[in-house]
Amino acid sequence: MQRSSIHQIVRNAGGESQPARQLYDVAAIEAVFQQSRERERGLSLLMLSTADGRAVAEDSSLGVDGRRLAAMANSFLTLGETVSRELALSDADYATICTKLGNVVLIRIAADKPLTLTAVASHEVNMAVLLFHARECANRLDAVLRDRAA
Repeated sequence: MQRSSIHQIVRNAGGESQPARQLYDVAAIEAVFQQSRERERGLSLLMLSTADGRAVAEDSSLGVDGRRLAAMANSFLTLGETVSRELALSDADYATICTKLGNVVLIRIAADKPLTLTAVASHEVNMAVLLFHARECANRLDAVLRDRAA
C-alpha cells in the first residue's frame, strides 16, 4: 500500500474532513464582512474560524497568515472562556486584546458548530466602537449561518 493511501485512511479514520470553507456559504459570510468594513473603515481584519481553529472566511488588509491566526484566535478565546468558568463567572461573551497599535475582539458564535469571529482595528478606532461593530457583525453572521442551516 502506498504512503498516500495510508495517509488517506488515517486521515479519514481520524475524522479529518473537507476544508472548513466548503461547509459554509463563504460568499454570504464575506458579504457580511464587507458590510461591516463599509460601516467602520477602521476595521483591518474580520475572520471567521471553526472552534478547532480552521479558517472559514477572511477579509483583511493585514499581511497575516489566516490559518495561523485562526488557530491562535480560537485558542485565546477558549482560554478566556475557561478562565471565566474557573472564576465562577457567567459564560464569556467575548475576549479582547489591547495594544498601542490596535485592538482585537474575539467573539464565539454558537452556530450549528461553534465558530470564532476575530475583529481587528487600528488604534484610531475606539475599543467600544470596535466591540460594537464586532458584536453587530457576529449577530449578522449568526443570522446568515442559521438561514443556511434551516
